[in-house]
Amino acid sequence: MVLSLQPLPYPVYFVCRVSQESWLRLKAAIDEAASLPADDLVDYLYEALRLWSPEYRSGIGTETLNWPIQTYVQLMKRGLNVELTRSYVPGQICVAVYEQLSPKRLSFNSFVVACQHDRGRPELCNHRIVQNQLNVVDARVDHFVPHWPQPNIIPRDRNRGCQLDTLVYKGRSQHLAAPFRQEEFVTALHGLGIQLETSDENAQDLKQAWKDWHDYSQTDAVLAVRESKPLLLSVKPASKLVNAWLAGCPALLGPEPAYQQLRRSKLDYIEVHSSEEAIAALRRLKEEPGYYQAMVENGWQRVRDYDADGVAKCWREILAGPVVEGYERWRRQSPLGKLIGRPIWYGRQIRRHHWEKAIFKAQAQFK
Repeated sequence: MVLSLQPLPYPVYFVCRVSQESWLRLKAAIDEAASLPADDLVDYLYEALRLWSPEYRSGIGTETLNWPIQTYVQLMKRGLNVELTRSYVPGQICVAVYEQLSPKRLSFNSFVVACQHDRGRPELCNHRIVQNQLNVVDARVDHFVPHWPQPNIIPRDRNRGCQLDTLVYKGRSQHLAAPFRQEEFVTALHGLGIQLETSDENAQDLKQAWKDWHDYSQTDAVLAVRESKPLLLSVKPASKLVNAWLAGCPALLGPEPAYQQLRRSKLDYIEVHSSEEAIAALRRLKEEPGYYQAMVENGWQRVRDYDADGVAKCWREILAGPVVEGYERWRRQSPLGKLIGRPIWYGRQIRRHHWEKAIFKAQAQFK
């Protein structure tokens, strides 16, 4: 049954600023598949826009699909009064992903809620949605919302019981920490009767690899350990943990802030700092089926707050609460404040935005 949410006090517009051709194609795809459930519609849009295909020059990147488009679909399907728009709507609440923020767009006549994903702190906005609690700098205007889980996850086949034969990294193999790609680690896994698989191992392209990210049917445990700068990890979400919970798979994860923020017990996931620790953890899971099953059942309980319904409720709570409060104060500005104050404020924010972008790029070594 689809979760139904109360409408928002004011309509909310999700900005998807792309070329006219891309916009028409996107709207046509949404209309064609309007009857599909939310997750199916999101999957359909990924497929229709041929995500990551080099021959398709849509101008719609993964961040635009993952944030404004997916959020619009998920909230619209739950009854919220949201719209997808190609440009900022003056006088209205507009949600935009980081890449849609630009000084040239002069968005100061809209109340902008920016989505910060794997980027620096956005400043061309009135409020922020962040996917990592470390990015809540000012609780009045920064709001943590968990990222959407992978649509249409195929859970682990329960007929597999507590067997542990496959360890899977859901992602691009070059992002897996080097020690876990070494022959020594693979050999140690084979000694336990475990095979390491990555999503792009047999994929011809990233699109095909992405299709595998939602299929956990033959996955017995999840591995996710990255080697990244602390600043980059500080903006990452806990998606791999949430997806593992949804799929019914124990997870071996690196010491990332997003995972640690969600952790309540040792059954939530196993934190590993080395390949040796991972081997020891896998040996225990293999030798103690009760421990394996306890982690699976714990994940089913924990994920209730982070599945699509849980994330949708969180979005509504933020949009109907602090965002509306800020929006109403913004609307009550004097005519002089609207005419002169907003452009002056915007000019200051442009400088801050460029500064934050440069700092993040330098410290995170982000290209």
